[in-house]
This record gives sequence, C-alpha cells and structure tokens, in this order.
Amino acid sequence: MNILKIIGVACIGLIVVVLLFLVYMGMFSKLNVQEKEMGPYTMAFEKVIGPYSKTKVAFDNVYNKLKEKGFATTKGIGIYYDDPAKVPANELRSDCGSIIGDTDFIRLIELQGVVEVQTIAASKALVVEMPIRNVMSYMFGPMKAYPAIIKYAKEMKVLLGDVSYEIYDMPNKKIYYVFQEKS
Repeated sequence: MNILKIIGVACIGLIVVVLLFLVYMGMFSKLNVQEKEMGPYTMAFEKVIGPYSKTKVAFDNVYNKLKEKGFATTKGIGIYYDDPAKVPANELRSDCGSIIGDTDFIRLIELQGVVEVQTIAASKALVVEMPIRNVMSYMFGPMKAYPAIIKYAKEMKVLLGDVSYEIYDMPNKKIYYVFQEKS
C-alpha cells in the first residue's frame, strides 16, 4: 500500500510540473491577433524540402555564411509554403534564413552565389507575437499561433493569402507569426 501512495504522489507531482511548464511556455494564455502592415523584408535564405522540424540546419547554414561575410543579423525568418496537415512531411517547402538589416542592404552583391536573396513585399497581415522561452517555443508556438490566426480570420471575414512566415527576433526574444492577407 505504501508503494502505491509513493507512485500516486510522484504522478501528481509530474502532472503539476508538466502543467507549470506549459503555463510558462504560454500554452494556456490567450493570444492577441493583430491586423497590421508587415514588411518589406529582404532575406538571405536556403530552400528546404522536407519536414519543417528539420529546417534548423538551413537557418544555421545561412546565419554562418552571413557571419563569415561580416553581415550583422539578429533576426531569422522562415517562409512556410505548405500546410503540414495537407502535405506529406517529405514534400513540405520552406525558405529559411535571416533578415538583412538596412545597414547591410548595400552589400547584397557580396552574397551572390553564397545564398539566395529575396524580398517579401510590405503587406497587410494577421500577426501573433509570442515569447521565445527556450527551444520548445519553436514547436509550441505554431501549434497555438496558426489556429488562432485562422480562427480570427474566419470570425472577422479576413481572406488569408498564400504566404505565411515567422520572424525570429533574437534580441527581443520574440517570434512573430505572420499570415499575409489577400489583396
């Protein structure tokens, strides 16, 4: 009987720890979806085909190439073209890299042949901001942000475009989940 009591207390303790962790990660907080202008952004990137969970390599590759060339980048960006609920993981398409800051914009020619470069035009978008707490933020965030954006769009009758992207603002420890509106 004593062993059952110990197991019960351990299970309750584990549940409490998991719940506290989920609260810390923001999984129970209400998200604020905002309609605002986002962009333009010039990004250096690598194309990725495969699971979104495997994009870290591309982000790191681009960041390291930019660093070697002397570019000061503190914001990552990932464009995600496919809905993982509808497209097989090995066919998911994304562009992963870093935002080129205004001070480095005139040096873009130096990146020719090193990484791909594109500009995301300024547009109206639905945006959710979430904190970066730890590496789990990159997994929990999309599970919470995208459903909130889609729900808001349906309720407010906002037509979403085909482009969604995430901005990883490292100095401010925030992730911005962005879904462009149809123009």
